[in-house]
Amino acid sequence: MPAIDCHAHVFAASAPMVPDARYRPSHDATLADWRGLWPEAGVTHGVLVQPSFFGTDNSALLAAMAAAPDILRGVAVVGPDATEAELGRLSAAGVRAVRLNLQGIADLSMYAGAPWQALFERLHALGMHVEVLADPGHLPSLLPAFLHAKIAIVLDHFGNPGADDAQVDATFAAIDRLKTRGEVHAKLSGWYRLRRGEPGALARRLLATLGSGQLVWGSDWPWTRHEGHHTYRDCRTALDDWVPREHLGAILWDNPARLYGFSR
Repeated sequence: MPAIDCHAHVFAASAPMVPDARYRPSHDATLADWRGLWPEAGVTHGVLVQPSFFGTDNSALLAAMAAAPDILRGVAVVGPDATEAELGRLSAAGVRAVRLNLQGIADLSMYAGAPWQALFERLHALGMHVEVLADPGHLPSLLPAFLHAKIAIVLDHFGNPGADDAQVDATFAAIDRLKTRGEVHAKLSGWYRLRRGEPGALARRLLATLGSGQLVWGSDWPWTRHEGHHTYRDCRTALDDWVPREHLGAILWDNPARLYGFSR
């Protein structure tokens, strides 16, 4: 079954990184390395996500995408002051979304403010979406930022719902509210980063909450901070245990093809 990997990173350890980076890789993760793993998992297309340690310098992301523009798309990182012209250039290069990696940010209220809301409007006008990763269980705190924004949202890593039942229930209640205002997707990726070690149960709950038409899969290669504990094939076949087979075609191809603009 052909698949699109919707979450992977490429980087060089020697590249300049932001001063406050929470993680600094000691190894390279190259486009050739990633693509060399695709055949064993049936992957034919991929989405590269800007690593947090590069900040808003998307140059390495854009260079990688340019190497295979027909089969690669990107998720960039920008500040709230990114202009329509800058976003247009990113879109023309194959960037389909902007990521908000909000881990470690205690006050999320800024994203409800005028600068970020204006950015969301510019992105929406260009047909782009926002991909969100908050700290475990913190998605409900982002409701003020998105309840009145038209932009489509992709929740990274199962929505990162937290460790206990109360956090998980609150996260799914927030997803229910978000889907009333517009398009919401969830990415079945990075299951080993979750504080709650039940990815199958979470995947099935997301399936029931959002429907199979709103889910996509990602390998999270090269598994930063978890290197050596996974194989690419296992990351793909884990999905077979999480959701019924009749939904795999939508999750692996139909949904991401539509969301990121791929064709066979």
